[in-house]
Amino acid sequence: MTKTVADVMSNNPISVKPEMPLKEAIKILAEQRISGLPVVNEQEKLVGIVSETDLMWQESGVTPPPYIMLLDSVIFLENPARYEKQIHKAL
Repeated sequence: MTKTVADVMSNNPISVKPEMPLKEAIKILAEQRISGLPVVNEQEKLVGIVSETDLMWQESGVTPPPYIMLLDSVIFLENPARYEKQIHKAL
C-alpha cells in the first residue's frame, strides 16, 4: 500500500501571522524542533511559508545566489528573468 501525504502530515500545525517578529518565529522553530511554519492571515488562510532556510538568509544578511552550478548544470534558485531585470535596473 502506498502512503499518502495525509498519512505523514501534521494535522494541527503551528502557524504564525505575517506581522510576527522574526525573532519569535525563530524561537518557535527552535523550541518545537521544526523546520518551517505556515503563515496565515486573520481569516486563517494560508498566505505563505517561512522556513529555517528563509530565516538563515534573512538573518545572515547574505543574498542567496540566483543560481548554482552542479555537475555542468545550471540550477536557477529564482526566476532568471527577474534576475536579469535586477541587473538591467542596476546598470
